[in-house]
Amino acid sequence: MTANTLRASYSISASTLQRFNAVVPAGERSRVIEEYMQQALVNREQELEAIASAFMSDPANAQALADEKAWDVTIGDGLSGPKV
Repeated sequence: MTANTLRASYSISASTLQRFNAVVPAGERSRVIEEYMQQALVNREQELEAIASAFMSDPANAQALADEKAWDVTIGDGLSGPKV
């Protein structure tokens, strides 16, 4: 294991794990699980991006988007630090 590799423990049904272990050779299991996790992350992120896009383009949310823009102009207010 390298410095940026972690061990993890997850509960998986016995039958699923036994089937996985029977099909995927021992030297490939971590890599295969990591690939599955990466694909799951991509899928979840795409779902969230689709939700955000739908919200941003829905005319029913126009007031919320206008309110957000009104607040955005205050982002730097009071954050300039002490004057020297």
